[in-house]
Amino acid sequence: MSQRLHGKKAALRRRRPLPSLLVRFFFLAFFLFSLGAPEASPLLDPSPARAAEDPAAVPVSLEQAVSRALAARPDLRAETARVKSAREVVGQARSAEYPQLSASFQTIYGNSLFGFFLFPNYEYEDLNLLTFTLTQDLLDFGKTGSQVDQSRWAYRAEEARKLTLWSQTVRDAESDYFTLLADQHQVLADEKSLEDAELQMARARLRYSTGSGIVLDVTRARVNVEAARLALIRSRDQVRTDSVNLAQVMGMSRDFRLVAQEVVHDPNEILAPDPDRDLPVALTHRPEWKEARANVRAARAGLANSRSQNYPTLNALFQSFTATLPHGALPFTYIPNNSPYSTFNFGGILTIPLIEGGYMIHQTAKARSDLMAALDTRESVRLQVAADLRKAAIAISDARQQLEEALTEEENALKNDTLVEEAYREGQVQSVDVMDAQTSLRQARESVIRARYLLMNGYVAYQYARGTITPPGLAAGTPKP
Repeated sequence: MSQRLHGKKAALRRRRPLPSLLVRFFFLAFFLFSLGAPEASPLLDPSPARAAEDPAAVPVSLEQAVSRALAARPDLRAETARVKSAREVVGQARSAEYPQLSASFQTIYGNSLFGFFLFPNYEYEDLNLLTFTLTQDLLDFGKTGSQVDQSRWAYRAEEARKLTLWSQTVRDAESDYFTLLADQHQVLADEKSLEDAELQMARARLRYSTGSGIVLDVTRARVNVEAARLALIRSRDQVRTDSVNLAQVMGMSRDFRLVAQEVVHDPNEILAPDPDRDLPVALTHRPEWKEARANVRAARAGLANSRSQNYPTLNALFQSFTATLPHGALPFTYIPNNSPYSTFNFGGILTIPLIEGGYMIHQTAKARSDLMAALDTRESVRLQVAADLRKAAIAISDARQQLEEALTEEENALKNDTLVEEAYREGQVQSVDVMDAQTSLRQARESVIRARYLLMNGYVAYQYARGTITPPGLAAGTPKP
C-alpha cells in the first residue's frame, strides 16, 4: 500500500513542471506584450479628454482666464469706483476757485409785540424777502490751491492703486493657471504610476505563486501600490484647490471645475534678467512706486494747506435784496407800501484767524507727521521693488537650473530604461526592475514639465516686479487702465 502511494506522488511530481512551464510562458508573453504596447504619454494636452470625461469640467485657456479675471474680479471693480470718487473730489476742491451764487427767500408773519398792535388797521400781513448773494474768493494765501493739489495727487495715487490691483490680477491669474496646469500633469503621472504599481504587484504575485519569486517582491509591490494611491489622492486634491484659486481670481462664484489647456508660447519669457539694469524700468512702470510718489506729493500739499489756515482770507461780496412790504407797514409817504422794494450792496469780507484753541497747530503737526510717513513709505517701496527684482531673478535662475537637471535626469532615465530592457531580454534582471526603470523615466519626464512651469511662474514674477506685465495676446506697449 505504501509503495503505491509513493508511486502516485512520484508521478504527480513528474507531471507538475508542464503546467508551471505553461504559466511561465504565458506570463512572459504577457509581459513582452505590455512592453511593446504604446504608453499614453502625460506630455500631451489633458484638457479635451478631461473635459469629455467630466461633464462639470470647464476647459479654459490662459487668455480666457486673464481676460475674465480683469473683467469680473470684484476687487478691481471696487477700485474703479474709488478712482471715480477721487476724481470727483478734485472737482469739489476746484469749485472754490469759482464764484458762488446763492439765493434765499424769507416769509415773515406778525404785527404785535406783547399783545399790542404796532400798526393800526393792519393785522398779520406777511413780509417777503428775496436775497441773492454772489461771493468770490480773492486771496486765501494758497488754501484753495493746496486743496486742489492734495486732491489731485490723491486721485493719482488712487489710479496707481487701481493699476497695482490690475497687475496683481494678471499675475495671480497667470500664476494660478500655470500651477493648475502643472498639477494636472502630476495627476496624469500619478495615475500612470498607480497602474504600473498595480501591474507590478499582479506580476509579483504571479511569480510568487509559480515559485519563481519571493514574498519580499510581493510586499514591496504592495507598498508601492499604497504609496501610488496616496500620491494620486494628494495630487487630485491639489488640482481641486488650484481650480478654486483660479476661479476666485476670475470672479466665478459657482462651483466650476476648471481644466487648464496647454500653453504653446510663454508670453512673459525673459532671456537675460538683470535686476540692476531693470531697476530704473521698475521705478518708471511699477504702480506701487507711482502710488508712493503721489502720496508724498499729496502729503506735502496737505501740509501746505494746514499752514495756510493760519493766514487771512479776502472775499468779494455782492448782495441784492427784494422785499414786498405790507400795506401801511411803514408811515413814510416816500416809500411805497404793499409793493416790491429792492436794494443792493457790495463790498469785501476779510477773515483773520485769531484763536482757534490749538486746532490749526495740531492740524499742522499731523500733516507734518503724515509727510514723514509718506517719505518713509516711499523709501520702503523702493527697497521692496529692488528686492522683488532680485528675488524674481533668483527664482528664474533656480528654475533654469532645475530644468537643466531635469533634462539630464530624463536623458539618464531613458538610457537606464533601454539598458534594463536589454538586460531583461538576456535574463539578467527581473520584470520588477524593468517596471521601476519605466516609472523613473516617466517621473523624469514629469519633472521636466514641472520645471518648465516653475520657470514660467518665475517669468511672471519678474515681469510683475519690473512693472511690465501685460495680459497674454496684447503687445508689450499696450496702455494699462
